[in-house]
Amino acid sequence: MMPKDHSLESRARIEKDSQGKSHRVICDPDLLELADILNTPVHQMYLKSMEKGILPLRYFRNMPSITLKQQIILQRSQVAVVGAGGLGGHVIEGLCRLGIGALHIFDPDSFDETNLNRQVFTDQNTLGNAKVEVMQECCRLINPAVQITAHRIAVKDPNQDALFVDVQVIVDGLDTPGDRLILAAIARKCRLPLVHGAVAGFAGRVMIIQPSDNSMEMLYSGKESACSSEHLLGTPVLSPALIASFQTMAVLNILLGKNQAGESRMIYVDLETPSLDLFEL
Repeated sequence: MMPKDHSLESRARIEKDSQGKSHRVICDPDLLELADILNTPVHQMYLKSMEKGILPLRYFRNMPSITLKQQIILQRSQVAVVGAGGLGGHVIEGLCRLGIGALHIFDPDSFDETNLNRQVFTDQNTLGNAKVEVMQECCRLINPAVQITAHRIAVKDPNQDALFVDVQVIVDGLDTPGDRLILAAIARKCRLPLVHGAVAGFAGRVMIIQPSDNSMEMLYSGKESACSSEHLLGTPVLSPALIASFQTMAVLNILLGKNQAGESRMIYVDLETPSLDLFEL
């Protein structure tokens, strides 16, 4: 009896897209089985598959907006999300589904009932549990190719820069001015782009802050101890869901080297009006 073929090629099949173009694809169960048989980390198995021109079927509907070559870039990338609440949770889910290779999640808190109105990973079963640990488990089920590192800590010291040495982008999912200024200082120290997002009521803003940029200080300097607008106006689910989508797109553009001309702009969205405005800083 011939030994069973455990190659990626043997498990691949042809799938046609809406334009009739053929692509070699492979299903999650086959990738997971091969990773186990060949004693290869799951994330590496997905990367090897794509490097051989075989697209995991889970990413089939990303094409052609995200090409196979770009999907490989994402699989090799690492992103840190600081703050795993309304903004951070939506960003984490989006990046997980997109296929970012590794996510580092930072948040010291546990889910409570006030989170149920907007935070995607909270429900009756997760109340009282650590946010980062719940997200780590949920993301493993959503996409096993993404490595999730859960840090149940607050980022409140500029000397915590060593935690970010392996990432290419930091996402701001925080809600207080003082913490945001510290995170901006860390990003500057690490020479990393910071994707800032903030929400209040039915409005919010997004901005990419480069290491040489002092936009965060322009927005928050002198307000370190002030109550955030989010706490004053509340946060219905609509605003964090939308602003997090803009943040996720910003991360995607940074990692893929796209749309760099818009980095000095702040997007301000008001859902009630509705309106979208761009501000040059």
